[in-house]
Amino acid sequence: MGSASSTQRSATSGYPAGRRNRNRPSNGNSPAVTGYGTTGVITGQQRLSSSDTITTTMNGGVTRGRVVSTNNNTINSVGRSAPASVGGRPTVVSPAPSSPVQHPLAATHSRPGAYSVSREGSGPTQVFRVRIPDEVRPGQEFQVIAGSRTVRVRCPMESRGGQYLQITVPPDPVVRQNHQGMAVLTSATGSEGGGAVLMRAEVAEANEQQHQQQQQQQHQQNQLHHQPNPPAQQQTYMVTVPAGIRPGMQFAVDVEGQRMMVTCPANVQAGMNLRILPPPAPTQSTSLDRPPEQQNSVSTPPRPPLMQMFEVVVPAGVRPNQQFSLLANGQRVLVTCPPNVGPGRKIRFQLPISHNDASTVQLSYEKIKDGWTRTIRVTDMKFQWVRMDENGEIDVVTQERFDVKHSAYTRKLHFLEGNDPRMRTGKLSLVTANESSVDSSVERNGREVVGYWEIAAAHQRGSYEEKSAWFQEICIKRLRVEWSEGHMRMNVRRAHLLHDSIDAVMSLGREDMRKIWRFEFIGETGVDAGGLAREWFQLVTEACFDPDMGLWLSSSTNQMAMRINPASEISCPEDHLIYFRFLGRVMGKALFDGQLVSGHMVRHMYKHILGWPITFDDLELADEEYYNSLSSLLKVDDVGAMCLDFTFTEDALGTNKVVELMEGGSNVDVTNENLPEFLQSNLKYHLMDRVKPQLTELLLGFYDVVPEPLLTIFDFQELELLMCGLPTIDIDDWMKYTIYQGEYEAKGASSKTCKWFWDIVRNEFDQETRARLLQFVTGTSGVPSRGFSVLQGNDGNIRQFCINGVSKDFTLYPKAHTCFNRIDLPVYSSKDELREKLTVAVATSATGFDIE
Repeated sequence: MGSASSTQRSATSGYPAGRRNRNRPSNGNSPAVTGYGTTGVITGQQRLSSSDTITTTMNGGVTRGRVVSTNNNTINSVGRSAPASVGGRPTVVSPAPSSPVQHPLAATHSRPGAYSVSREGSGPTQVFRVRIPDEVRPGQEFQVIAGSRTVRVRCPMESRGGQYLQITVPPDPVVRQNHQGMAVLTSATGSEGGGAVLMRAEVAEANEQQHQQQQQQQHQQNQLHHQPNPPAQQQTYMVTVPAGIRPGMQFAVDVEGQRMMVTCPANVQAGMNLRILPPPAPTQSTSLDRPPEQQNSVSTPPRPPLMQMFEVVVPAGVRPNQQFSLLANGQRVLVTCPPNVGPGRKIRFQLPISHNDASTVQLSYEKIKDGWTRTIRVTDMKFQWVRMDENGEIDVVTQERFDVKHSAYTRKLHFLEGNDPRMRTGKLSLVTANESSVDSSVERNGREVVGYWEIAAAHQRGSYEEKSAWFQEICIKRLRVEWSEGHMRMNVRRAHLLHDSIDAVMSLGREDMRKIWRFEFIGETGVDAGGLAREWFQLVTEACFDPDMGLWLSSSTNQMAMRINPASEISCPEDHLIYFRFLGRVMGKALFDGQLVSGHMVRHMYKHILGWPITFDDLELADEEYYNSLSSLLKVDDVGAMCLDFTFTEDALGTNKVVELMEGGSNVDVTNENLPEFLQSNLKYHLMDRVKPQLTELLLGFYDVVPEPLLTIFDFQELELLMCGLPTIDIDDWMKYTIYQGEYEAKGASSKTCKWFWDIVRNEFDQETRARLLQFVTGTSGVPSRGFSVLQGNDGNIRQFCINGVSKDFTLYPKAHTCFNRIDLPVYSSKDELREKLTVAVATSATGFDIE
């Protein structure tokens, strides 16, 4: 592979290559070729390695330079310069005709698809002759076009503007076309269709063996944890308490190359000896997705963490093998009481902490009341959901029956290998929220690149901006494949955008999903410096979310929020699952690259992506009318008189289909005794089972790119803002199309409380808090393109934003009714009280905590 011919247009820069001139030698051996070109901006698409050596030739003399900027491709040029023969225009020297080669992009320039771009060192070097611009002084840098690349050259000290430099650069990157075509989806459920095929027998056998190994490892880990006494072979060490250390203070010791923090006991003073038991080496977590090992592609990971030993007193009421929760250095921790240990006894556990936190470790029993919260499980360092009761204690789930106020479920996605190694598969299910867990660290090829202590610190970051900035930094510096390791060129035709994009994205492996993508719209001259990528993400997500495609439908409660069409198989019978896998990959890639998608989803979809608990109340946003119907059954004295059974009638494109909510459900009548099971079955069906195949592929595609542990720092409202962007909210338009009811109906916007409300929204809330307020009241941060005047309710009719005045006897905090775009705003006595209560209501709307 080599440079382009003299008439070939550069696929990267969009500039013409030079004309041939056989009168100058190249490298003193073969004739050189000269030509004319124009300068242009750096595209950043063809980077030189920092180790590349650049040869520069002036008047036949050869000197050597080096690349001093891999991003801008700066080339040091040292030596004598020839006087310029062409004024005002830079010239380019092409490779000698003695080794004719075809431009690496020429063969693929007009063909759609995904192309892997990488450098091959065995190719021929290229010689270019460029003119130093008149205004450039010695030592300054200037841009030149070298074949398909835009590079920067540093003017030698003895050269001047108007003179010529001849440079020799490494070969052009070689473009390899991915001839494998689209990877086939593999069904893990035993049924094929929608673009998925049955799993091959040998693949199923390999998955079963891996599952058995994982179960065995988990069983061994559980047995080790439940040993009442530490292993006898563990060695203890005697250390001396340093001078100046008082009881309760911490000091560092090094034991067998491991640094740990020790808390001085209450009865020990400086100079006394203390016996310690060093903790075992920290275990590594399981990676959900990892690119290949690479050099210089990941920022230097932080130092290994310090292992902090905590000593706590078992709270009153806790029994052996029962869990209790506390805060350790700001992170909520879930501790299991060991056997033969009761309340009042001291137990110890350890957590990794960063070096910066070594002197600030705190331990407390701060209580969160009545809601679900994420904790770290000290037995295996995994994040787990627990529910706190009204007393701030862990709500131990003893009853197995469904409860509309307390029961919650999270999705569990079990990854499996597929028939094609590029496209894994998996099984999706709903489990009780406290049974689900997720890793607290991220690995790559057996090496931890993001540790628990970093994720725990990110959990404590206060603002959305800080958390999103940390997430993007990790993706770019630790997980993204470096440009020099290879990148992807995505060629698509605008007239066949969705078809070409699916073919390209679905041909990639998980490693390719974390490479840098550069887009080209075939037949157009645009160079992707970021704008084409933004346009591509916008266009393909708009096309996928378009209701006319039949894959998604507008939510019954909000026209801006989309839900999966249960009948998508009817619209696209042969490949509807491929569309959802594709969209999941695009959404994950957009989040990974900091791009935005053009489509808001219903709330429980963001919860499924994050693995957040879903409750009976989430059904209200999915189908408000059916939710009210189910809720009314709780007030009926004799449910059996309603003549209901365990079925649901699905309307699929005008055709009614009866779905059994349990095996033989059509023969099971609903009674007062089995009403909880009936409500539970409806929750599981409406929020997962009716769209399980589509949701499975969407999640598999999403996690082909993004490691799940990184997302644990976000709530579902923040995830929507991160994926769809902070909306631009016109406060004047918002106020203009707001109606007032209840206590505010008479005076409207002139009411004192309403004046305070709008003043706080306009002048005190930032863009993020305004978006959260909109999510709180309407269920999504999306604003209709025509503004608040066309805001719709659950019935599809216009339902403008409504502020309903209520007494504080009715509620102390503002309450939202997303189906009607209404906020119940109590009549407060002061602006400070309104600000406090409104801020708390908006901030806690994602937690499930009871603020009353």
